Amino acid sequence: MSNHITIIGNVGQEPEVRVSASGMAVVKFTVADSYGKDDKKKTTWHNVVVFGQLGENVSNSIHKGDSVILSGRMEVEEYTKKDGTKGKSTQVIVDDIGVSLRWNVWIKDQSADTVAKVGKTFSSPAGFDDF
Repeated sequence: MSNHITIIGNVGQEPEVRVSASGMAVVKFTVADSYGKDDKKKTTWHNVVVFGQLGENVSNSIHKGDSVILSGRMEVEEYTKKDGTKGKSTQVIVDDIGVSLRWNVWIKDQSADTVAKVGKTFSSPAGFDDF
């Protein structure tokens, strides 16, 4: 049986970068995925962890509010609370992540080989197709 999860959502906080004792980047942040409409809308928050070079790339590329698509595996950690009871938390260990182009527009500068976020996409009203 495979433990694989794909999440499409919005980054809830700036990625926090730490360095492990072995020198590896460890990047943590949250991603919110929502479904439903209006008063029936539900949001699930995911704790996300990215390691190594991918983590460094995330810390330089992904920011709070960005729409992302990530894939990885779900891990459950058990811990003891201050009152002595047991608790559990889940986190997604990321294998791959990228920005979602469904709601955001990114432009690649061919001469400098860089990418820049230029804003949100929208549907133009009838008669306004000549922007």
